[in-house]
Amino acid sequence: MSLNPVLALAPRLQRAGGRDSRTTTVLAVTAFAVSTALTLSVVAALLGFMARAAQPVTDVDREAGGFYVTLAVTATILLVVPLATLGGAAARLGVARRDARLAALRLVGATPREVLGLTLVETALQGLAGAVAGTVLYGALLPVWTQVPFQGRPFTAGELWVGVPAVLLAWLAVPLLAGVSGAVSLRRVVVSPLGVARREARPRLRAARVVVAVLAVGAFMAVSAFGQMLAALLVGALLTCLAVAFLTMNAVGPWLLGVLGRVRLRRARTPEQLLAARRLLDDPRAVWRVVGGLGLASFVAGCLAVVPALTQPGQDPVSAMVTADILTGALLTLAIAFVLAAVSAGIAQAAAVLDRRRELALARLAGVPVELFDRVRRREVLVPLLVVSVGSAAAALVMFFPLFGMAAVTDPSGLLLLLVSLTVGVGLVLAATESSRPLLHRVLADTVVRAD
Repeated sequence: MSLNPVLALAPRLQRAGGRDSRTTTVLAVTAFAVSTALTLSVVAALLGFMARAAQPVTDVDREAGGFYVTLAVTATILLVVPLATLGGAAARLGVARRDARLAALRLVGATPREVLGLTLVETALQGLAGAVAGTVLYGALLPVWTQVPFQGRPFTAGELWVGVPAVLLAWLAVPLLAGVSGAVSLRRVVVSPLGVARREARPRLRAARVVVAVLAVGAFMAVSAFGQMLAALLVGALLTCLAVAFLTMNAVGPWLLGVLGRVRLRRARTPEQLLAARRLLDDPRAVWRVVGGLGLASFVAGCLAVVPALTQPGQDPVSAMVTADILTGALLTLAIAFVLAAVSAGIAQAAAVLDRRRELALARLAGVPVELFDRVRRREVLVPLLVVSVGSAAAALVMFFPLFGMAAVTDPSGLLLLLVSLTVGVGLVLAATESSRPLLHRVLADTVVRAD
C-alpha cells in the first residue's frame, strides 16, 4: 500500500470511532496545546535570562546574570520531563481502542508498515493541531508572564518572544514526538495482532527499572558529595545527573505501582477495594499516566523545598533581590508543574474511561451499580496519588541531602512550602480526575457493547 491509500483510510478510521474518537482527539489536541504553550513559555524565560546576562543593563544583570541563567536552566530541566510526559501521554490517548481497530486490519491482511503509517498520520495531525493551538495559547500568556518581576523589572513581551524559528521548530517537534510515541504504542499490534484482539495480558514490569533508578539517584548524590573539589564542573554535572534521575522516575513509577497493586489486592475486603486493586495490578502503566504527573511535580516540590534554607536575606541590595527572585522562580516553577500534573491526570483519566468502555458496559449489563464504579474510580486514583506524591518528594529530599545536609529536611519554611505544595497538588489532581465523572456516566448509559 502506498502512502496515498493510507492517507485516505486515516479519516475513515477516525469517523468509524464515532463520538469516542472525537472526544479522544479533542483531549489529545488539548494536551499537545498545553504542553506546547508551557514549553515555549519556559524556553522564552531561559532565553530572556540569557539575553540579560549577555547584555547587562543593571548591577544585578552584571553581578548575578550568570547565576540567573543557571537557575533558569535548572527550572527548565525540572519542567521538561513533565512537559514531555504530557505530550507523550497525549499521543497514547485511546490506545486500547485504536490498537483493537488496527489489530483487526492486521488480521485481514494489512502489513505492519501500513498500520504504522495510519498511526503516524493520525497522531502527527493531532500533534500539529495541538502545536498550532499551543502557539496561540503561548501568545495569550505573554501578558501574564510580563507581570512577574525578575532582577528588579518584569520582562517585556519582546524579551519573552521566542522567535519564528523556535515556533516552527515546535510545529515540527510536537508532531514528531506524537508520531514516535504512537509508533511505540503499536509494538503489540505489529508483533501480535491476535493477542491484542483476544485482549491478552500485558507483560509484567521488571524490577530492573528500580536498579536503573537507584543508580541514577546514587550518581546525583555522589556528584553532590564529592563535586565540590571540581567547582568548575559541579553545576553542569549536577544538572546532568538531576535530569537523568528525573527521567528514571517514569521508568520506576509503574513498577512500584504494580507492587502497590499486589499489596492492595491481598488486603482487599470490599468490592471497590478488590476492583481498584485489580485494575492497578492489571495495568500499572495506565494508572501511572494518571498520577505520574503529580509524581514529577512532587519531585520538583521536593527539589525546591531547600530553597528557603538557601535564601537568607543578604546584606547588600543585589543579594536581597536575588533571594526574592529565587523564591519567585521556585513558586512559579511549582505552579507550572502542578498545572501540568492536573491537566495530565484529567486527560489520562478520561482516556482510561474510554479505553475501558467495553469492560464497563459489560459490567453494567451484569448489574454492577453506578455508585460502585464511582467509588472504584476514586479509590483507584487516591491511594497511588498519595503514595507517589509523598514518595517522589521524599526521593528529592534524599537526593539533595549530601548537598545541603540537614537543612534539606529540617528547615521549617522549606517543609511548610513542601506540605502546602503537596496539598494543593493533590487537590488539583483529584479535582481534575473528577472531571471524568460525567464521561463515565455517559459511557455507562450506553448499553450497546461495541465489538472494538
